[in-house]
Amino acid sequence: MTQSNTFRNFVTAAGAAAVLAGGSSFAGDYGKVVIDDKAPIECAPDPAFCDIFDAGELYSGGGFVSSVSIVGRYHGQFQSNSLRLDSGENYNADYWEHRRLRLGTSIEFANGWEFFNNWNISDGQGSDAANEEAFEGDFWGSIDEMYLKGKISGVGIQIGKQKQKVTREFSTSSKRILTVERSHIVNEVADKKPWGVQFSGEAIGMKHKVGFWLGGYENDADGEGKQFPGFRDGVRGSISYNLEKELTDATSLFLDYVYTNNSSGLASPGGSNDESALSSYNHVVALGTESTWDIDACREWGLITDLIWGIDRESDGETFAGSGDAMPDGEDTFGVVLLGHYDITEKLELVGKYAYASTSRLQRPQRRDNRDAGLDIPRFNMEDVHTFYAGLNYRICGDNLKLMAGYEYLTGELYGTGNGITGDSWVLGIRTYF
Repeated sequence: MTQSNTFRNFVTAAGAAAVLAGGSSFAGDYGKVVIDDKAPIECAPDPAFCDIFDAGELYSGGGFVSSVSIVGRYHGQFQSNSLRLDSGENYNADYWEHRRLRLGTSIEFANGWEFFNNWNISDGQGSDAANEEAFEGDFWGSIDEMYLKGKISGVGIQIGKQKQKVTREFSTSSKRILTVERSHIVNEVADKKPWGVQFSGEAIGMKHKVGFWLGGYENDADGEGKQFPGFRDGVRGSISYNLEKELTDATSLFLDYVYTNNSSGLASPGGSNDESALSSYNHVVALGTESTWDIDACREWGLITDLIWGIDRESDGETFAGSGDAMPDGEDTFGVVLLGHYDITEKLELVGKYAYASTSRLQRPQRRDNRDAGLDIPRFNMEDVHTFYAGLNYRICGDNLKLMAGYEYLTGELYGTGNGITGDSWVLGIRTYF
């Protein structure tokens, strides 16, 4: 992608964002349903067994420590994937995947501060699939998040291993995302939860957050990366900024920006940054909106939008056999995510999503084939990637226990070859957390 194309995408997308935000504003003014609070509607209650999700609290009381809780989540899913190339290659896989298995603690203090830690559990079942062999037999796999957060003089502080939030999908916890997997463009530009510190507060009618980040990890004595912060040669640094502005009662506007110092060249041939937790792109910009409107007292519908730019990709120009031409150093990418959701009943939710990426490596759910099914499927370098998703979520105990079912259709090309790719992914999952 040339610089002129990037500029044209920026101008076009900025105009689209203004239309989307403006449309959301009008809908926020006139789209809400007024409910007569003199005759309240009683929503469908959760089953009695849902109380089990409160059992993680071990202690609650006075003193310096106000509460101690065990926290965790399990996400498992069955996938049926098919990928077809115009050149004749076909790849198919059906398998169960232990998508996430995490366990940790939350300790809250009387002064309002909290210490939170969450670990990926590696039990040989593929929870931490990228490190499955390295961690097989260990109970603890790698740190997912570990931070201390609170406020000083009204300024929020969060320090430790955490999300460097960019885009609406990546900023939303996996406990609450509306689709089984995030979009290709989001996974292409996002980080891997680096170590850093974020400061947050409100000024001139908007919410602001500024973060400073370290990208390197140290290994333990056995050479296994437990993901504690490291100070090696070539360690990356990063700065992030997030802005949130409430446009109406129904709609908020978001701007995310991340700068990453990628001059050290710590990027794998595919650009996955195996040596760093930070983005493959020197600059990532996301402009988005979130809107929700009431259907009645128990149901709502909403729209989430994102315009995403990844600028100046770090790459060594190499590629893997059969995966398409290499994405050159300095490559840019542009993407769009449009995600709508509608509550059919108090518990049953309909979700639809369209996403586009001008360039991207093959991402979830399709890229999991070769890890869990034992198939030799290249991690394709792709361009002109379109995905269409339709799904249903059934909230048995809210987000604490829900079933998710979805279908995603993918179309695109191998980068630089003109070789077309189409794919079908059916996913049925269960998600729970406490």
